[in-house]
Amino acid sequence: MFKTLSLFALALLLIIACGDETTEDYRLEDTETYTWSAGGINQIIGITVNGDITVIAVQETTITAIVTRICIAEDSTTAAEHIDDIVVTDDVSSNILTLEADFPDTTMENIDLTANFDFTCPEQFFLDIGIVNGSASLSDMIAGADIGIVNGNLTMDNCQGSIVGTLVNGTIDCDLSALAAADSAVHTVTNGDITLSLPSDVSATFDAFTGNGTVTVTGFASVSYTTEETNHKAGTIGGGGAVIDLQVTNGDIILEAR
Repeated sequence: MFKTLSLFALALLLIIACGDETTEDYRLEDTETYTWSAGGINQIIGITVNGDITVIAVQETTITAIVTRICIAEDSTTAAEHIDDIVVTDDVSSNILTLEADFPDTTMENIDLTANFDFTCPEQFFLDIGIVNGSASLSDMIAGADIGIVNGNLTMDNCQGSIVGTLVNGTIDCDLSALAAADSAVHTVTNGDITLSLPSDVSATFDAFTGNGTVTVTGFASVSYTTEETNHKAGTIGGGGAVIDLQVTNGDIILEAR
């Protein structure tokens, strides 16, 4: 693995007027670039507690991740003391690349820690992403993904493969360029909306249910329903084949043709 280290500090003075009081925050960023050979790897795992993860497919033979650690504190000295509380580790074993940001177990007053991962890689890797506070964005990946987010959004653009998205608070906007007969799209959200966009000629069975909201199925040439209610729709698109399972507790569901 090759690393290119670029350390820079951005001091942003945020002055918030509130009567005669002001609050000053110092922002310190540390950016490090990781590079691995793509040979022999078939899965990427990315884990961060606070931060965003993006993955963009590129025509390369390497995997690159730009890791940005951020510490916001009341002054530069405090920020410099605590930015290394975020410990980033990487490992390659059993054909799996793991990149993880480890945070302190306890929350520190007036200190905000974040670690963002920006991956570029070939399109053929399965993605396993876990985030507590932050969002995930995937573009042009074709081997499927399993994404878990507690507070944040999932956006997928022009992807393929079997997709599992599990969110507590947030929205899923998933655009798939293909969903083969052996693939599935399984999305679950507690509080938030789901939009799943598929080719108009997709063949799949579907079940979409929301406890509080509406379900819309639109744009497909052939749809047959076994259940057709405001908050629950199930049936077959085309000749069936792939599996679509969309479940929301509070929010709306849109299953649409691209």
